[in-house]
Amino acid sequence: MSIVTDNLFKTLIITPYNEGKRKLKILTAYASPTFIHHVLYALEKVDIELTIGMVKQDPITIWEHKQYLKMANSTKRLDVNYYMGDKPIHSNVICWEESGFFDEPLAFVGSANFTRNGYINYQETMIEVEPVKALNNFPREKLLNFRTSSIEETMEFAYQIGHTTRIDTPAVARVVQNTKPSVDLLLTTAENPRKIHSTAGLNWGQRPGREPNQTYIPVPRKVHNTNPNFFPEKKIEFTLITDDGESFVCVMAQDNNKAIETCHDNSVLGKYFRKRLGVPLGGFVTIEHLDNYGRNYVTIYKINDETYFMDFS
Repeated sequence: MSIVTDNLFKTLIITPYNEGKRKLKILTAYASPTFIHHVLYALEKVDIELTIGMVKQDPITIWEHKQYLKMANSTKRLDVNYYMGDKPIHSNVICWEESGFFDEPLAFVGSANFTRNGYINYQETMIEVEPVKALNNFPREKLLNFRTSSIEETMEFAYQIGHTTRIDTPAVARVVQNTKPSVDLLLTTAENPRKIHSTAGLNWGQRPGREPNQTYIPVPRKVHNTNPNFFPEKKIEFTLITDDGESFVCVMAQDNNKAIETCHDNSVLGKYFRKRLGVPLGGFVTIEHLDNYGRNYVTIYKINDETYFMDFS
C-alpha cells in the first residue's frame, strides 16, 4: 500500500481518472464547493458522490448548499449527503469504485479534506487502503440528501434567513466591513470614471459575433500591485457573494489577471449587472445607467481564499 504526501490532486484524482475510473465516492469532514466545481468541470465524465461529515457540528453556509445544487443541476454528475449523526465524522476517505469489467477499485484515507487546501495547498498525507475497508467508513444512516424537500427547514445553515435559501447578506456585510480587507473596482475606464468601456468591462460582449451580455469586472494592474495576494491566481475558482443575495463561481482571467469572470459562461455576470441597472438583456450599458443607479464601482471584500463578497448597493 502506498503513502501519498505530494501531488495529491494529480496522484489521487487526475491519474485514476486518466486510467479510466469514473465513479468517485468521497467522505470528508469539510468540502469546498469551488474545489468540487473544479473537479467536475476539469474531469467531464466523473461522477461524484459526496458525504460531508461535520455539518451538524460546524454548519456549512447557505450559499455552499446552493452551489452544490446548482452544480448538480448543471452537470447531472454530483450527489451530496450531509451526515446528521450526533457524533460528527472527521474522517477523510476517497474511493474510486469499479467503472468497468476490468477496472479495479482504488481507495485512500488520511488527513486531506476535499478542498483545494487539502489536495493542493497544504501538506497532507493519504494512505492507500483496501477499498472494502475504506467503504466501511461511509455512514449508511443519519444522512440527509441535499435534494431533500424543505431541507432548509430541518437543517441549520450559516448565514441563512429563516428557513429559506436566502442569504443573510446584511449579516455577511457586517462581518466583512469590520474585519475583512477590501478593494474598490471601477466599472468605468481606469483613465476616466465618466467614460464606460465600449467593448470591454460591462460591454465586453458588445461586438459582432459575441454573446452581447458577456461581462467582466475590470481589475487594474495597480490594484494587484497595491493589494498582492488579495485575489487568487489565474483560473482558480472562487465564490463571489453579492449584497443582494446572489452567488457565482468566478475566476481571475485574461492578461495580468485583469478581469473577474463567471466560469464557463461569461454572460452570467453581464445578465446580473443588467438586471440591477435596469438595462434590457443584451443591451449596451451607458454611463447614464450607472448615474441613475448611483454607483460606478463595486467593493470586493475577501472573506477567505475561496470566498469574496461584492457590495454594489
